[in-house]
Amino acid sequence: MTRTTAVMTAILLLCALAAQGIPIPGTQGRCQCPENPSSNFIAPRAIMNLQYIPKGSHCERQEIIITKKNGQKFCVSPDAKWVKIIIRSKKGSRPHN
Repeated sequence: MTRTTAVMTAILLLCALAAQGIPIPGTQGRCQCPENPSSNFIAPRAIMNLQYIPKGSHCERQEIIITKKNGQKFCVSPDAKWVKIIIRSKKGSRPHN
């Protein structure tokens, strides 16, 4: 193998490693929620589960999916004031070991 081939192989390998896991702007292929999630209030007593998905290589934005007791799922805006209050109250109610 020539020196040029070895250098090119090393560069391509480093580029492949660096690009792995980096989100491509404008592609939301694996986000679970639509671009504009709802800000509509959902009563806390109707909520069975709240799933928080932080932004990462799978999606450029954080997502919150609420499952109601009747099984319906809703994507809600993490910026909605009522959502922030519910998240704060859930964090405070976690059992500490």
